[in-house]
Amino acid sequence: MDTIIKAKKGNKKAIKQIVKENIIQVYRLIFLHTKYEEDAKNILRDTIDFIYENFSKVDNEKIILWMYKIAIINTNNFLKCNGMVEKNNSLNSYYYNNKIKMYESIDLLDLKYRNVVILKCYFDLSYDEIGYILDLNSDTVKIYFRQSLKNLKVNVGEGL
Repeated sequence: MDTIIKAKKGNKKAIKQIVKENIIQVYRLIFLHTKYEEDAKNILRDTIDFIYENFSKVDNEKIILWMYKIAIINTNNFLKCNGMVEKNNSLNSYYYNNKIKMYESIDLLDLKYRNVVILKCYFDLSYDEIGYILDLNSDTVKIYFRQSLKNLKVNVGEGL
């Protein structure tokens, strides 16, 4: 907690330590969305820059969630700007001998659903935490997650 207090006061060494402790998880979150190492690294650089510039503005209790939030915002903006988000996602087009990999099927979800699934399944965050990151009500997060699972079950199979 002492590190967080120092970081909030602008101590660059303390901020760097907090970022260093969480950088792998932030990178993982970005990479799960992009699937391209170079894109993920570029987004991570932008995310880290923003974190350093705005660290003092975040609530002590939610620093990690805030870092995830910045990563999601930067990633979503990157995907939209580079045309990497399909407007009419069709899960049916990804069938391969009646099997589909979960990893690929998550990519085909609408961005709002994909964010929820990744944060819930890969990061094991609560609905409230995901709501904070995505600026959504926790009930909306639950609905998005259920709708995502429903889509995935229909197209992947009942093994979910």
